[in-house]
Amino acid sequence: MKKIIYCLVKIFKDCDEVYADKFLNDGELYCQALKNFKAIEDNEVRGDRYEGLIHWIQPKDCIISIKLLENIVNIPSEITIREADLAAPTALQTTEYDYHKIYCMYAIAIDEFRFEYSTEEERLSLQKEINDLISKQIKIDEKISSELGNIAIVITNVGKFIDRVKEHYDKDLHHGLVGYFDDEATSAQFQGIESIFRKRKFYTYQNEYRFAFIATDQLDSKTFHIGNLKDIAYKTTVGELKNSMSVSVK
Repeated sequence: MKKIIYCLVKIFKDCDEVYADKFLNDGELYCQALKNFKAIEDNEVRGDRYEGLIHWIQPKDCIISIKLLENIVNIPSEITIREADLAAPTALQTTEYDYHKIYCMYAIAIDEFRFEYSTEEERLSLQKEINDLISKQIKIDEKISSELGNIAIVITNVGKFIDRVKEHYDKDLHHGLVGYFDDEATSAQFQGIESIFRKRKFYTYQNEYRFAFIATDQLDSKTFHIGNLKDIAYKTTVGELKNSMSVSVK
């Protein structure tokens, strides 16, 4: 289902307020190579060892055959691993995008609802149902402030922000919402650039909007400046943002 993005939010810890101000005043975007996120050890908050996932295969869907190139005494020439031999899903990752520079933001977005009704009673019932769904979708999880930070720079004009990012980067880039899949129950396959825009459902609370700046040769971080953002952004806290948000269908 298509999403409507109301705003993007860059979140900083209190100790990083100077960087929050640089983002607001100078449009400073500090990006890390995708591979570096695989190596971050922070109990899977910012780090994700499964970045660049192309296959996630549940044991019930997986048969692995290994053929030995040389004969080894008392070892079969072909070994087959089946569901009963696997304790967890099998993950395959691509390294093709390891050098891409990644910039992550929080997205306040809702599903694009379409509905029909024939009576006023039906309209009111649908209105309540949709507004309940919207309230759930825009709710900011408590883990955002406890794990990512409480300073929020809110981008109120998403289109203009994306245009400015594109204007100040002279190469191709990819951007969009990250999609989340049920890694506990389903097998999944992702192709091409989609692989860096898909994550396990554990990360759903982060509602991530991601920019991927194309790079092919270095793992260093990269900093871009897109100019002052005060005409399309403001500074607040995650707590204040939660209290001020309201989206409804009338």
